[in-house]
Amino acid sequence: MADATPRFCVEDTVGSKDDRYQVGVVDRSFSDVDSHEPRPERDYAPLTIDRHAHVPRDHFTKFMKTGIPPRGTVLVSWQTQVKIELVPEARLELLDRALLVGDVVKRDTKDHMSGTVIGTNMSVSLFPATKFDVMAPPTPSVTEEFAIKDVPAEELINVHEYTEGALVIYDDWVGRIEDVFEMITIQLANNSVVTVENADDLEPDDKAADRLSVGDTVKTKKGNLRRGNWRYGAFDPNVRPHGIVVETRVISISVQWLTKRLGRISGLGNEPDSHLEIELIQDKPNFKIYDASRSAVESLPVTADGPAYHVAELIVGDRVRFKDLPGAAVKYDGSRVLEDGSPQGKLSRIPRTETLGYDMNVYLVMQTHSTITVQWQDLSVTNHLSTCLVPDSIVEDEDEVWPGEIICTKEQSTQKTPNMEWTFEPARVGVVQTVNSRDRIATVRWFDSASIRFYGDDLIPPVGLGKISAISEEVSLYDIRSTPSLTRRRGDFVIVHETEDINSVAQVPGSAAGGSPNSAAGPLWFGEVVDLGLDGWITVRMGAAKPVIDFRIPVEKVTLVYSTDMQNDVDLMEPLEGDSVDDSEDDSLFSEEFNEMWVEYEGMDGEPIGETNEEDWSTEDEQDDSDDSMPDLEDPDIVDTSKTTPEAHSDGERHKSPTSASSSTHLDTASPVIDDPPHSLPGDAMDVDCPTEHVAPSPFLVLDTPIPTDHNYFSTPPSLAPTLTRRIAREHKILRSSLPPGIFVRTWENRLDLLRVMMIGPTDTPYEYAPFVIDFHLPPTFPAMPPSAYFHSWTYGNGPVNPNLYEDGKICLSLLGTWHADERNESWSAGKSTLLQVLVSIMGLVLVRDPYYNEAGYEGLREAPETKLNSALYTERAYFRARGFIVHALSKKVPPFLPEIHWLYLAETDGAPRLLDKAITAAAEVLERSQREDEEGERDGLRRISKGAVVMLRRQVEKLRALKGRS
Repeated sequence: MADATPRFCVEDTVGSKDDRYQVGVVDRSFSDVDSHEPRPERDYAPLTIDRHAHVPRDHFTKFMKTGIPPRGTVLVSWQTQVKIELVPEARLELLDRALLVGDVVKRDTKDHMSGTVIGTNMSVSLFPATKFDVMAPPTPSVTEEFAIKDVPAEELINVHEYTEGALVIYDDWVGRIEDVFEMITIQLANNSVVTVENADDLEPDDKAADRLSVGDTVKTKKGNLRRGNWRYGAFDPNVRPHGIVVETRVISISVQWLTKRLGRISGLGNEPDSHLEIELIQDKPNFKIYDASRSAVESLPVTADGPAYHVAELIVGDRVRFKDLPGAAVKYDGSRVLEDGSPQGKLSRIPRTETLGYDMNVYLVMQTHSTITVQWQDLSVTNHLSTCLVPDSIVEDEDEVWPGEIICTKEQSTQKTPNMEWTFEPARVGVVQTVNSRDRIATVRWFDSASIRFYGDDLIPPVGLGKISAISEEVSLYDIRSTPSLTRRRGDFVIVHETEDINSVAQVPGSAAGGSPNSAAGPLWFGEVVDLGLDGWITVRMGAAKPVIDFRIPVEKVTLVYSTDMQNDVDLMEPLEGDSVDDSEDDSLFSEEFNEMWVEYEGMDGEPIGETNEEDWSTEDEQDDSDDSMPDLEDPDIVDTSKTTPEAHSDGERHKSPTSASSSTHLDTASPVIDDPPHSLPGDAMDVDCPTEHVAPSPFLVLDTPIPTDHNYFSTPPSLAPTLTRRIAREHKILRSSLPPGIFVRTWENRLDLLRVMMIGPTDTPYEYAPFVIDFHLPPTFPAMPPSAYFHSWTYGNGPVNPNLYEDGKICLSLLGTWHADERNESWSAGKSTLLQVLVSIMGLVLVRDPYYNEAGYEGLREAPETKLNSALYTERAYFRARGFIVHALSKKVPPFLPEIHWLYLAETDGAPRLLDKAITAAAEVLERSQREDEEGERDGLRRISKGAVVMLRRQVEKLRALKGRS
């Protein structure tokens, strides 16, 4: 059933191979993880989801629980009948693919290069809405008789003037329609007509309809008719309360106001009411609906400075009217034959005299056909059928850029503005000219004297770009970044700064059919970005003006108001609100689920560092701790911390440290912690006075030294209630005896509820040889609630090193309550879960070979060939960023692990792991291998990387070698 690449995507229009007149839209696919909500039947109630005969019953049962279509199937909403069905892709035909201006596409999922849709054109097939019955779909003969094919979308308008999501301009404000309230008029079987009392009580025959349109058939309660406003006839209780919609009239709208006009009048006018009555505003000249489709038609399709475009957002199932019905009746008179030999069809107008004066000339969009224009990253422009391209939505590449984007370096300027230390001022700002996506290299023209400052990702005014250089320079994609606050994209809606005289900017030649700013009526301060120049100027279409005018204007002279990327997405990484800790599980610490997790750590995503005996991993106490007889902690004043070390993993000998508070296990080159650590970031070399030069560090220690002030929970008040103290004693006992090699845990005598952990990443992962430091706090509610954890990210704001390890310190893990548990019940259990389990999960399930698949919902894509490229790109970023972790650890003090870091990385004594040498050697081999053009095999991001990643890794190797020379 499964194909090598995804054939269908969400919002694709598809046809059934079993019935060529059956047309539907894909709602869910295996590859689109955003559609994978569990229990899908909730989205379609009261409809049920059907199973196609070729879908195995067990696959369907699993889908109904997880919401993830099995690979090779899609969930389809059939538009020609009331039916939702899980269908094999092999039984479907792709008819059209919904692509809009600004979408990113590829020719194939395995291609490195992507492109941006810069133009769309669409034709549709129509069927009279009044002759379509969802309860009895039209037969093939009826379809052929009444259908009209190959109608350009620009000849049509949606029957709904006000739609949710549309932008409106009112006085000096721009808003987005959130809700629409309508009065609905229906015609009954006896030709009587009534505007019903409550439109919400109308039940459409088409259960999937989210809004009523002219031509829809509905039923309601008789009381809703009796209390209605009768236009023709009167209420008759003997007439069935079932009719056809003949008119919809919007009475009010609810608007979310986004922003007000900027500049010299920005202080005038209060925010309008969020609820607007249509009668009071529709005739006001200061109220306008931004109609992007109208603006596209009234401007020329091509300009000398870049392409204009048609905005075609019609989809299968939409109800439309002809803009010029008499002209359409002449054009579609039934005499034209299409290229495939089929008749185009005839438009038969319905006179108002036959419909009591109501306009029933409404058509249902039955099928769409789109052609698109794409500008590729190499700056070439091509035209395609939309079905020949793939939307690049499987992964969001944080380092990808496209021609015309404004970018800045990740390097900080050496000449910061005084008293602005809290801001980030990039060293250089430029415009992307072309991109070699395979090599991860971009050519950029830099501005000579740009003045740009950021607070986080927010741009701080004033902004100045200045003159742009004529010379292009090649840079690594990993050296630059694009931010929404600076970069504009096609399809963005913007406000032109009022300080700019619109007559002084460059009008695109030919736009508005010879119109000019002086002759245009309507707001000239709000528009849509339709093209990006390579010189820092953008083309803005004033779509609310009459006539419509296109202008080229410097990008810094506009402010973003709205884009499709600004939707309010739910953060799935947040703990689920109202979740309670399930303490009812009776699985032991090493339950079946936990053992499955550990097997994955050992075999799937990276080997543990060296060989180890299975007994060394046991966490079973010598006595039963399941009752309330947990031992109290030993008195800190008399505790012998030298006895906290476990038996040696390698030779069984215990070596005591010369210091009073430490002893260690001897780790030779066979020890897991020595052979397989991860990578780090930059810094200046530090000298470490290490008295334990010849002794391996202990995995677990209770220290009598001060708590590091940079511990994330340093300021939390201590709370060692007796129950918490006993549980901490149990946790310590497990950690003393059962820590895996490569993990070092430190706590403090005066704050046993605080811990700091350092772990060395497993071999054969992008994290090998790199230290990862995590702070833990066992709160007063522990163990009823999981421990709090904070990850010290040393990427300096250049991006995360792992999908589960955030730059702000958050760790996304179900055991910590920061991610919902899956069906294996891996959530925290007060009676069974331990801190050791958390550490092993991070080591084995987070620091893995292919971290890309740790992205939320991506685990199921592991075996999908179309994701291998995206996975390799994520891995190579993680690899060179993790190299920087080593640099940071060796150049910055990381208490209390200074002796441990010295021994692991710098010590020259026999038995020392010499991880710095190993990291340098491994990285040098990657560089050498990646730069050989004749090397066979695809780049995996770990042993072979792109040229852009080579630039970054070479810098890290130079820093590591400098640290080696100074050690």
